[in-house]
Amino acid sequence: MFLYRLLQSVSSRLKSLPITELVEAANAALLPEEIDIEELHNSMQRDSGADSSNGTNSAEHKPELLWWRNELTLDKCRLTLMGFSKGCVVLNQLIYEFHYTKTLTPGDEHMVRFIERIEDMYWLDGGHAGGKNTWITSRSLLETLTRLDVNIYVHVSPYQVQDEVRPWIGREEKAFTSLLKKLGAKVERYLHDQPDAPHSLHMHFEVLTAFANPKCPPLYNTDSDEDI
Repeated sequence: MFLYRLLQSVSSRLKSLPITELVEAANAALLPEEIDIEELHNSMQRDSGADSSNGTNSAEHKPELLWWRNELTLDKCRLTLMGFSKGCVVLNQLIYEFHYTKTLTPGDEHMVRFIERIEDMYWLDGGHAGGKNTWITSRSLLETLTRLDVNIYVHVSPYQVQDEVRPWIGREEKAFTSLLKKLGAKVERYLHDQPDAPHSLHMHFEVLTAFANPKCPPLYNTDSDEDI
């Protein structure tokens, strides 16, 4: 699976980075947003030069920032996966990967254990210009996803699911969410609507801010579900 290899690659890359670069990145992550990163870099370079002239290494003063480095194995961590807009296609592809692993190569215990580390999946206002397959609607694929027992979060806006030019998006999202609910999946759906607001790209991108702190309870389609 590509995701597994990617996480292994990132782990190896972080372990190979010079300590000074990791310390600088860790320090930057702890600073307020208004800090001038370029000035921080120049300051650390000056400090590093001063320490070198004194026969010391500035990275040695920050061992607590790098406690995670030696044992870093991202491919063995608990995972939360998110997709936004067109990026939700990647989550859809992962569902195919899950189904393939669980049904055709169930003996691959290494990959099965990796998949079981996935705890949460977020679909954030998925949509693209294609004519179909914005959301997975295959029962067999969604049955596999349900059996993984992951927490599934669907956050949508009228910009996508009520788009009259691309009506398939709303139909497919309804089928995706409704079928998961029928199958007993742990799914929550949120519609981020703004009364009287135009269905614009601004509304679409507002989902990125709103999904972390939803002010409303999960919302499901209130009309009768179609047979799927």
